[in-house]
Amino acid sequence: MDEQLKLLKKINRRTRFTQFLAWLALFFTAIGIAAGSKHWFRIDDKTKLALHQIQELKQQLPNFALQEKLSVLEKELNDNFKTNKAHLDKAMTELRTIQDSTQYIADSVYVQAEELTKQQPDVKIQTPTLKDWSLGEVHFLLQTAVQQFELKKDKESSLISFKLADNLLLERGDLDLLPVRKKISEDIAAVNQYAAVDVTALSQKIDSMLTSLKPVIAKTEPNSKNLELLPTKDETDGQDNNNNSDKKDTLVNRVKKTINDAVIIRKLDKPLQEDLDIDAKERLYQLFSLRFETLKIMLLQGDNENYQKQLERIKALVNNYYTDEKKETYLEQIKELGKINLSPTLPKANASLQLLEKIMTDKNIMEKSDNKLGLK
Repeated sequence: MDEQLKLLKKINRRTRFTQFLAWLALFFTAIGIAAGSKHWFRIDDKTKLALHQIQELKQQLPNFALQEKLSVLEKELNDNFKTNKAHLDKAMTELRTIQDSTQYIADSVYVQAEELTKQQPDVKIQTPTLKDWSLGEVHFLLQTAVQQFELKKDKESSLISFKLADNLLLERGDLDLLPVRKKISEDIAAVNQYAAVDVTALSQKIDSMLTSLKPVIAKTEPNSKNLELLPTKDETDGQDNNNNSDKKDTLVNRVKKTINDAVIIRKLDKPLQEDLDIDAKERLYQLFSLRFETLKIMLLQGDNENYQKQLERIKALVNNYYTDEKKETYLEQIKELGKINLSPTLPKANASLQLLEKIMTDKNIMEKSDNKLGLK
């Protein structure tokens, strides 16, 4: 019994120890499983993080390539900048050298000019004499004479200016200016030979001709007789007829009278130009007035071409509206007006001015040369 009890106790102890080992193994197994699971989850997190980083790197790869290109470009720019800076430094050095040499040359030229100026003789300021002033006045008078004649065609003013210039030369008494006086006399002769248009006299002729064209309005018998298209019977012929024939003739005469009043035939004893009524003559005179006023405007403007054209228009009106007796008189007057040239050729009257200017120019040149040689 004792042995069995011992054996049972021994078996119980072994069994408890085995259970302890089994529970211990199971505990360590659970701990291992837990540690393995934790390690697996950690590896999984790292794997996901690695995949995310790989995706970010894939997205950043183009930027890395661009940054690489930019770095290469920046390097090239830096190299070019360094090269250009070296060239610019060299050019600036050359420019400084040129500037220094130019400044030196300028300073030396200034010093030389100052020395040459000091070596020049003193120039005396010459006050114009009375003769110089009179010669300038002669030149001004000749210029005025030429301008008055060529621009305004004013003979009187031009002649006065020429004569005043000649008197000044006479008072000056310079033998060198005698050719100028001779030229002035030739210019005066040329101006005198110019036949200027007398605008006032010509305008009066135009007004007198227009006055002669004005119609004389008088109460006169008409120059034409009315002719009946259908002549009617006299009243004396109707008294010998009977009553029926009188009634018939009266009706016929009324019809004839109506036709004669509607259609009028005139037999002209004089030409149509003289048979115009009062209104027609007034209108014709107004037309002539317009033509002659236009003619006077052309006269004042000196427009010879349009002046002649206007005379031709007036001549055509005279030919159309006047008889032979008056026509010849008017046409003769128009012919006389047409002989006048409003734009005659102007003769040259500037020989004296040109000669004086040449003498004054030569004199100035001589004086300058004398001053340079130190003769004055």
